[in-house]
Amino acid sequence: MARARRSTNTHAARISDLPFAARLRREEAFRSADIAEWKAAADRIAGPAGWYAMAGWAPADVDCKLILFATAAEAEAMQRWIAESGTETRSAPRRYNGPQLTVAGVKPS
Repeated sequence: MARARRSTNTHAARISDLPFAARLRREEAFRSADIAEWKAAADRIAGPAGWYAMAGWAPADVDCKLILFATAAEAEAMQRWIAESGTETRSAPRRYNGPQLTVAGVKPS
C-alpha cells in the first residue's frame, strides 16, 4: 500500500528563507491602526512578499512580535522604524464596556 505523502511545512520553510528578525516588544494588545502601520512599514521596506511575522517563542522573545526579513539591512531598517515610531510604547485599546448583544431575546449569562 502506498504511503500518503505529507505536504511541506510552509511555516518552517518561510522561517528558514527569512533568517533576520526585527523585534517589536509589546505585552499589551495592538490597536488595529498600529497593526496596519507596522505592516505598511514592512511592505515599504521589503515588499509585500518579502517579510513574515510571528510571535516570539524563545525565552528572550516571549513578549515580542518577530518580523522576519531576508537581509540584515531590511531587519535593521525595520528595527529603526520601530524605535522611531514609538509603536512599542503606545497604549493598548480599551475594553468595550457597553451593553452586550442578545440573540433571540435570551439574556447573556
